[in-house]
Amino acid sequence: MTSCSCCGAEIDETGIVTVDMGLPVEPEMSLADDIVLADGFGYVRAVLRLELTGDLELWLGAWIRVSVEDARRAAEVWPVVGLRGTFAHDIKPWQGLLDAEVGCEPVEPDHLPFYVEHPLLGTVWDRDEVLSAFFAELPVSVQQKLLGKWSIERTAGLTPLLDPDGLRFVGPGRTVILDIRRAPGVAADLFLDMALAGAPSVPAEQTLRTSNGIEARHALWLTTSPEGVPQHEFFGHVARPGDMLIVTCIHDDPADHAWARHVLNSVRYGA
Repeated sequence: MTSCSCCGAEIDETGIVTVDMGLPVEPEMSLADDIVLADGFGYVRAVLRLELTGDLELWLGAWIRVSVEDARRAAEVWPVVGLRGTFAHDIKPWQGLLDAEVGCEPVEPDHLPFYVEHPLLGTVWDRDEVLSAFFAELPVSVQQKLLGKWSIERTAGLTPLLDPDGLRFVGPGRTVILDIRRAPGVAADLFLDMALAGAPSVPAEQTLRTSNGIEARHALWLTTSPEGVPQHEFFGHVARPGDMLIVTCIHDDPADHAWARHVLNSVRYGA
């Protein structure tokens, strides 16, 4: 791992992200490992290997829909046979993938075949645009796209969850709670002052504030003890004219203060 130049937090680096898409139908009969029958079709699992920016690859365990006859023939010599069929998934952020014509070929014995025909092959996709759409724990960090023009880094190992009031990222010992607020026509510094009304009083060394006339940022941090267990809370605000992102980081380990600072520093506003 390397360290972030802004706060010292560790930044993960890896070359491959693997995600299992899961069988999109209820299986009725298993013919072999990764070959099932359902709804009058055969379903075969293969690896869709996609290139992302930043020298990253996304490997999706995704299913091909084939005829029952092709599935039975494949089960006899699996996985050393090529198959043609239709794609069994609709995957965000893309559209129109369900039922697309696809094909796979074996790569080596005892391994799943790889897609060799698929609409997504042959293009290098934007890492953040793609991975932001996967609401699952990932082994790498991603600049998560939020509502409007906001984005923030979802660090490795955190799972995004949709709440009635917004979005949160949750992982062992770490939670990030996100809240977007709007006040059309209100300048950034005034909007920030309004948001901080009633904020907890903490020593000056436990706060920070910056402003460049267009964007104002503020953070304060403290330690509480719910149910007698120490909990470290970091409250961040990033205000723009009429628009604000509130970032609350809760962590068990006091050393994760650097991580919380990193998360706030990662906030971006723009297309």
